[in-house]
Amino acid sequence: LFTPPATLPAPIRFEAQDIHFRFPGGIGGIHAFSCCETGGRLIGVMGGSGAGKSTLISLLNGSRPPDSGRVLVNGIDLYAQPGPLEGVIGHVPQDDLLLEDLTVRENLDYNARLCLAGLSPSRRAERVDAMLRELHQQDVAHLPVGNPLAKTISGGQRKRLNIALELIREPSVLFVDEPTSGLSSADSDIVMGLLKAQ
Repeated sequence: LFTPPATLPAPIRFEAQDIHFRFPGGIGGIHAFSCCETGGRLIGVMGGSGAGKSTLISLLNGSRPPDSGRVLVNGIDLYAQPGPLEGVIGHVPQDDLLLEDLTVRENLDYNARLCLAGLSPSRRAERVDAMLRELHQQDVAHLPVGNPLAKTISGGQRKRLNIALELIREPSVLFVDEPTSGLSSADSDIVMGLLKAQ
């Protein structure tokens, strides 16, 4: 069950301090990574295949604790004090999390029922409609999602829906792993434009 994001004062300050991580066996990892950013920015992590982009994202979003170093959101340590940051960080993984037999709207509505259970049905429906509009999904809302081999919506529409599943919770910080992987240049441009608008 998802938790609605906690309220944090703006601007959000996200900081990684001297992050170190090694895979079991001591091979590869992240070495002495630090960064500090404030809210309202779109940041890209770029590098070759196997360079550690997904590993870094998992360390920064709370999925995998570092061997040493700290990740802070408004001064709160993500790993030492996770409670106050419950729901603050969103993550859209590289792979789809879609239910292929449901329509675009049904996928979003089902997710909203899980993560926004405290809202009335009418408020949840308003949030779903708003998210469909915001991510330009109204024209495909009635179509079943399908699967990558039997597509009924495009790769770009699938990616936008995956992003919408996380955005509906209104996280303060959002990590998107490989947001344009496998997309056409036109779809990549749309997805990056929508992320920038957030």
